[in-house]
Amino acid sequence: MKPLIWTTLMLSMLLVGCTKDEKPRAQIDVTAYQVKDIDQLQQRFDQLNEKLAVDFKQFKQMESIAFAHQYPLDTTDLKTLNMHLVASTSLKPTKIAYCDLMNGYFIEMYRLGHANLNLVKGLKLPNAENENLEQNFVSVDQFYDFILNRYTTYRQVQQVMGYGCNLKGALNQ
Repeated sequence: MKPLIWTTLMLSMLLVGCTKDEKPRAQIDVTAYQVKDIDQLQQRFDQLNEKLAVDFKQFKQMESIAFAHQYPLDTTDLKTLNMHLVASTSLKPTKIAYCDLMNGYFIEMYRLGHANLNLVKGLKLPNAENENLEQNFVSVDQFYDFILNRYTTYRQVQQVMGYGCNLKGALNQ
C-alpha cells in the first residue's frame, strides 16, 4: 500500500510542477494609441501627465498618513518623484496601490510612445532633451532602463519604500 501512495504522491507533484501558470497576455488595441501627428502625440502625453497629477493628488489625500507632505507632484519633472516618498512603515496595501498607480502611468506612457515610434523623435519630454526617444520606446527593456535610470527617481522611491513595484513585469502584461 505504501508504494502506491508514494507513487501517487510523486506523480501528482510531477504533474503540478509541470503545469503552466502563465496568464495569456492581454490584447492591446494599438489603434487606440496611434495618433496622426506630433501635435496629437504631445497632447496625449500632456493629458497623461495631467491625469497622473490628479490621480496622485487623490492618492496622497486618501493615504495621507503614508506621505510626509502633501505637495503636488510635478509631472513635468519626474526626477522629483523621490520627494513624494511612501513611508517604509506604510502598510502593504498602500505600497501596492502606489505601485499600481505609477506602473499604470508608465504602461500608458510606453504604449503611447511605442505605438508612435515614427513620431517620438519630435516629442518634448522634460529632462529628456539628450535622449534617443525612438530607442527608448522601441522595447520594454529599453523603456524600463530609461524610466528607472534616466527619466525618473522611481527606483529610489521603491528602495526607500522597501517594496519593489515590478515595472518590468507590468510592462510585459
